[in-house]
Amino acid sequence: MQHDHTGPMHRRSIALGFGGLAATAALPDATHAQPAPAESRLDIVLKRGRLLVATFSTNPPVCFVDEGGNPAGFDIDIARLIAKGLLSDETKIEFLTVDSSGRWPAVLSGRADFGIAATTIYPDRAIRIAFTGPYMDSGISILVRKDSGIRTLGDLNDGKYTLANLSNPQMADRAKRFVPRTRLLTFEEVSAMMLAVKSGQAQAMQMDKPVLDWYAAKDASLTVLPEPFGNIHNNAIFLKPGDFPWWLYLNTIVGELRTGSRYDEYAAVFRRWFGRQPPPPRFYAMP
Repeated sequence: MQHDHTGPMHRRSIALGFGGLAATAALPDATHAQPAPAESRLDIVLKRGRLLVATFSTNPPVCFVDEGGNPAGFDIDIARLIAKGLLSDETKIEFLTVDSSGRWPAVLSGRADFGIAATTIYPDRAIRIAFTGPYMDSGISILVRKDSGIRTLGDLNDGKYTLANLSNPQMADRAKRFVPRTRLLTFEEVSAMMLAVKSGQAQAMQMDKPVLDWYAAKDASLTVLPEPFGNIHNNAIFLKPGDFPWWLYLNTIVGELRTGSRYDEYAAVFRRWFGRQPPPPRFYAMP
């Protein structure tokens, strides 16, 4: 019986071999040879046999540490689905804990292969970080203490109230535009924002709506304001720019999870963490 030895690494080696032959044939002579391209992170991961992923540890229900001390959440499960597709084993993954400002250095330095940490696509971020297509549609909302008397964004826009933010310019800009009179407190982690609200240090916090819905469902003293806090936005995987093969692989698998061959797996994870069906599959266009 003839056996098929064309696994992922073998097929990629063949492809690279043909590419190398074609490039050599196109050169007029050896003196015009160019330096060999840097090795793609895709090749590095395949050789290593394990994914290194940067994520948060205090942001339920998307990325947090559960009671057993293990990474858990929607983002964590999406990363495991990627490991399953790439390495045929969802356990071949290691999570590196970062905070809001530490996520960018983690991927730019190469410590992590990519990051997945409730991270929104913004144009100013895309100057220095590469994003895949979105793996989740989201939006920002406001969580408030029920005893605060805040029922609308108009109520919140008052100097007697304090809004908890993460340390990113987008949150600061959003607060300045929509509630300019409100005092601001800035934190590095979502858990610290929540503690500030629970303790009365702040009366409200802004964050992705699925996250705030989860907190409100767990605590009857909290509620989410019905008005969106700005426009709908998209959360995406982020990685070091300039590595097209790695970006293409990640972008492709995100597309298949959202709208293609792996949608059923995506939908099961979505229902597990958010208690509802995700948006139905639709035509997926690369960004």
